[in-house]
Amino acid sequence: MKRTRNPISVRSGQLEFLKLNIEKWGWRDAYQWLLGLTWPQFAAFVAAIYISLNLLFAALYTIGGDCIAGMRPGSFLDAFFFSVQTLATVGYGHMYPSNLYGHIVTTLEIMSGLFLLAVMTGLIFVRFSRPIARIVFSKSVVIAPLNGRPTLMLRIGNLRQRNLVEAEFRILFNRDEPLLEGGD
Repeated sequence: MKRTRNPISVRSGQLEFLKLNIEKWGWRDAYQWLLGLTWPQFAAFVAAIYISLNLLFAALYTIGGDCIAGMRPGSFLDAFFFSVQTLATVGYGHMYPSNLYGHIVTTLEIMSGLFLLAVMTGLIFVRFSRPIARIVFSKSVVIAPLNGRPTLMLRIGNLRQRNLVEAEFRILFNRDEPLLEGGD
């Protein structure tokens, strides 16, 4: 008889459930996915987004011809650096939009930059504000009497220098027992 996976498992102190018939990816999960990235992965993702946007808008400026005053004709590099200045809202030096097309593309880029800045600022704030537990557990447990009853005892330590205040722990004990009727 084939044994099926237990829908409830305990690993690393967290209760986990086996989820069936659920989409693996959705745009609603993008937020959680971004929060789950490591800091280097998150930084690389943000850099890739900014560089991709700069490349996209640089292509639009290059296609627009002479829409940017002070830009060498057909210079993708000038268009790219103009896009960097616009997206970062640094301000313009000798290059600036010179016609309606240039102003429209610049306006779209500024709005994209403000939106991206707000989203990234929010994500960075959430990443910094999440509490991270620095708790260690003893490798052994003891069953000893406490108030006349056998009690399961274990040690928990805080790796930080601060005291734990109002700490609450929930322990789940799972034991396989054969049924009298047989089976699992």
